Amino acid sequence: MSEDPWYSERRARWKPEHVRLLLIGESAPDDGGDIANRRFFYADNLSGKDGLFREVVRAFYNDPPLTSGPNAKTPWLEKLRDDGVYLIDLAAVPVNYRSAVEREATLKQNVNETVALSRDLDPQGVVLVKQNVFDLLERPFRAAGLPLLHDAMIPFPGSGQQKRFRERFADALARLEAENRV
Repeated sequence: MSEDPWYSERRARWKPEHVRLLLIGESAPDDGGDIANRRFFYADNLSGKDGLFREVVRAFYNDPPLTSGPNAKTPWLEKLRDDGVYLIDLAAVPVNYRSAVEREATLKQNVNETVALSRDLDPQGVVLVKQNVFDLLERPFRAAGLPLLHDAMIPFPGSGQQKRFRERFADALARLEAENRV
């Protein structure tokens, strides 16, 4: 199943020339039919529900103030792109409103494609965000020789997991810096 053009166009717009850090999430969020207020890491508008975007920007740029609103993400997306940060998702379609069985099946069917795409992107480091993404991709990524920057799951920064995300993400970024100085 291919990604909705709305998502793929925005993702392509912000793809760096060279991927330094590849982030892999579960899927873009389902809009629940509210196309006018679609959320996505690469959407231009910043809302209070953009937890992953906010935490990634905070980690990279020393916790800057982030203001919600139309086009509020644009300067930060430019910085992330220019710094080689890129997000892809394990599932090409939103899975957040699917049953656990359906979600797992959708994610599993995309493992090989995600490994292949990640190899093509040739990142200096990879971060897998969320328990199920880590569980499905850790072994295949290590077997493929992809530079995974963490040995334990990094939680999605929602539902009270923001602090754990920040700590583990900071450790992964430190590892990226250390491994690329050698």
